[in-house]
Amino acid sequence: MLKDINFPKTLEYASDEKDIPLEFYLDVFPECKEIQLKLGYFSSKAIQTLAFGFAKFIQNGGKITIISNHFLYENDIELLDKAVIDDVDKKNIEDFQGLYDQLNSSISHCINCLKYLKKIGRFEIIPVKLNPGRMVHYKQGLFFDKNGDVVFSDGSCNFTGNGLLENAESLAVSRSWGSEVEAVRVRKKIDNIQSIISKQNTDYQYLNKHQIENAITVKGEDKSLKELIDDEKKILNGLVNNKTKLIIKRYLKKVQEDLNRINSEPKFPFLEGPRQYQLDALNAWQENNKKGIFAMATGTGKTVTSLNCLLSEYNEKGEYQALILVPTLPLVDQWFEEVRSFNFKTIIKVSSKNKKWRTQVDNKLSNLIFNPKESFVIICTYDSFCDSFKQRAEKLPSSTMLIADEAHNMGRDSLKKVIQNTAYEKRIGLSATPKRRFDEGGNRFIETFFNSVSPYTFSYSMKRALDEGVLCKYKYTVHAVQLDDDEMAEYRKITRDLMNYFDEKTGGFGNSEASKMLLLKRRRVIHKARNKRGTLRRLLRNIINDKQKLDWTFIYCPEGEDENGQTILDQYMHDLEEFFPDTRSHHYTSETEHRDEVMKNFENGIFQVLFSMKCLDEGVDVPRAETAIFCASTGNPREFIQRRGRVLRKHKDKDFANIHDFVVIPPLPEQKNSNSIESRLIELEFQRVGHFASLAVNQYEVLEFLYPIALNFGIDLYALQKNIKELQND
Repeated sequence: MLKDINFPKTLEYASDEKDIPLEFYLDVFPECKEIQLKLGYFSSKAIQTLAFGFAKFIQNGGKITIISNHFLYENDIELLDKAVIDDVDKKNIEDFQGLYDQLNSSISHCINCLKYLKKIGRFEIIPVKLNPGRMVHYKQGLFFDKNGDVVFSDGSCNFTGNGLLENAESLAVSRSWGSEVEAVRVRKKIDNIQSIISKQNTDYQYLNKHQIENAITVKGEDKSLKELIDDEKKILNGLVNNKTKLIIKRYLKKVQEDLNRINSEPKFPFLEGPRQYQLDALNAWQENNKKGIFAMATGTGKTVTSLNCLLSEYNEKGEYQALILVPTLPLVDQWFEEVRSFNFKTIIKVSSKNKKWRTQVDNKLSNLIFNPKESFVIICTYDSFCDSFKQRAEKLPSSTMLIADEAHNMGRDSLKKVIQNTAYEKRIGLSATPKRRFDEGGNRFIETFFNSVSPYTFSYSMKRALDEGVLCKYKYTVHAVQLDDDEMAEYRKITRDLMNYFDEKTGGFGNSEASKMLLLKRRRVIHKARNKRGTLRRLLRNIINDKQKLDWTFIYCPEGEDENGQTILDQYMHDLEEFFPDTRSHHYTSETEHRDEVMKNFENGIFQVLFSMKCLDEGVDVPRAETAIFCASTGNPREFIQRRGRVLRKHKDKDFANIHDFVVIPPLPEQKNSNSIESRLIELEFQRVGHFASLAVNQYEVLEFLYPIALNFGIDLYALQKNIKELQND
């Protein structure tokens, strides 16, 4: 911290004395969480001093704001926007790009650091002119540490290598915890600089900053934090002489010690830190006695959000203990990678792939007897939790944090019985769709267990994620598929049988085995609609004609088999092979071997198309996917919301996603009747369609396409908006 630095008794540094300016920057920069500089020109020479200690400052999460004049050399005018030139005194244009071509390594390093900070939102430039049009010649800085202590520097140091080492220049220091004179000077300067940053100081004109930001973006190199630190080490080693040897050696030793510490401690995996909504989720969970449900749209980072809560526990108590429950084996591996990215250690996968998990867990339970605060993370499927792991689960400390992924699974009867025997004090349920369909008892259990009811401890909707750019925007296209006469006759017969189980109070068909079988039978009629195969072939042909490729495409196939025992998925794959032989595809189902390798090959473009049924419904991350084709119609909100989420994850090479939805249309009724069986079928389909369309970039185009269909069946399309709004809240 700043208070730990041994400043000179004179509080002055000079390049011709023992205490040189370089020492000030190497001591102060690494201790800061924020720096505010008030400079003269923003030029390569003016900011060269930032090269010394800059990478360490970035590593510690620092943010920098620079107030400066806004001038460039005339030979760089082509960099400027015409509107900006009008605000610039052309007689006082300072060089930026011209100098950059001859920059030494320290200046290059500084620009690279600024570009890095700009990319992660921790650099701001505020170009100004003193009224009436005078230039700013200050060379001042405010340095803030995380404890709130502040150091103010002022002097003739030119912020250059020469100024730091050779030219007999100096700077003076004032400390917020020093004498009354120092403290007053610091407070006064904070008020002054803050008034400029907030653009409330009327002594200044505030100019366009984009030319400087653009110059940094264009001329700076994209480097990782490790590369920046390595560059800084090389620069400092090149400055070693009798005068600087001890200073630089001390600084580099501290850098290495901090690197060793950081590499061994849990930390947030992204340098820019958690998004604001992820911090909001953490705060809401803490305020709810460390229990709650995070109802977050698919693709918005539920995993990272929950692990940030575990990281917060570590930062508070110095240890972490967690049990993570997931619905599938692929998610065990996916969570393992996410947990490891936070630098958590001792991760145990309870999985059929890990034959040693029982020994690993038993050893951990033995160690906990002697050291109850020993850290661990255990990742387990719900099925294993209810079976082979349940007795061990009861022995975990009550301080264990339970994270339940796809937490709607927690309402299962088999799981409720087991989880009631545990005493985990900290709990997080994660789901894009927390409510279980037609299971109020399961919903009540989940809400009670996590101490959270709708709208839940924290909610982050799909609409908000799209609006804020967290998810990729999408175009939605509906493809009408007609039932044949014999298919519609079967659908009508099943529906009439179902009416014997209709419950007017709930609007459903009850929960009997007979009604479930009839619902499943009716659903299969929709799934197996013969005309879907021809519709898919025409769609794939159109995509190839438009994009020249089918790369990164998911096709969700209906479940079931034909009369010859061939699965519908195999039929669709056969059609692709027959009509598009140059397209490489693979299935992704529960029977697919080496699914990790299949998904990796899909990401890398080796497989262009993946055929799936339900394996992509829960939690699988596929950011590269661009197109989803829903051949399997579903009225279950959880299924279609999860499936849509598979293609909306952001990727640097993806501008937006395409979703194609096959909507089954029965033959037209003899007369318009909203109570007909045909109309009820259309209404069920349109609830999903309306939800998808309402968030698509082409929503009005979709509604225009659907309107005449709805009209033919006597359905008020816009009356469905209330149901759609309820789905959006999920």
